[in-house]
Amino acid sequence: MTPDKKTKMYLTAAAMGGVASVLLLCATIFAWRDFLQGAFVGMLLVSLLLLLVRSLRDEYIEGLWRAGTSAAFIALVLCFVFAPFFEGLYAGLADVARQQHRPDGFVPMVAILCFFVGFHWKWLRGAL
Repeated sequence: MTPDKKTKMYLTAAAMGGVASVLLLCATIFAWRDFLQGAFVGMLLVSLLLLLVRSLRDEYIEGLWRAGTSAAFIALVLCFVFAPFFEGLYAGLADVARQQHRPDGFVPMVAILCFFVGFHWKWLRGAL
């Protein structure tokens, strides 16, 4: 396989993972059928596996990878630090009892989504 084809496969896997992460987040928030959630998880796992196997092949791909991992790390820190504050603020303003408003696994989904946002931001910014 030529380096161009490997890069094209890598970027296709990144695009597939970005779409799958958005769809998985929507499926979780809006309580879509379990079959759809499982299909999106499967798409996400395949794309992440392809990205991990070929993560640092050259400087360009390494730069995209670093941008994505930096965005995911920032999202994790912000979610863990500020999520309880915003939940309490919402509960106080809405005058409701404080409940867990986030679906299970929300923070990891946000981190994965932010990985793909950072990855694609760097990719598209470099293409312009």
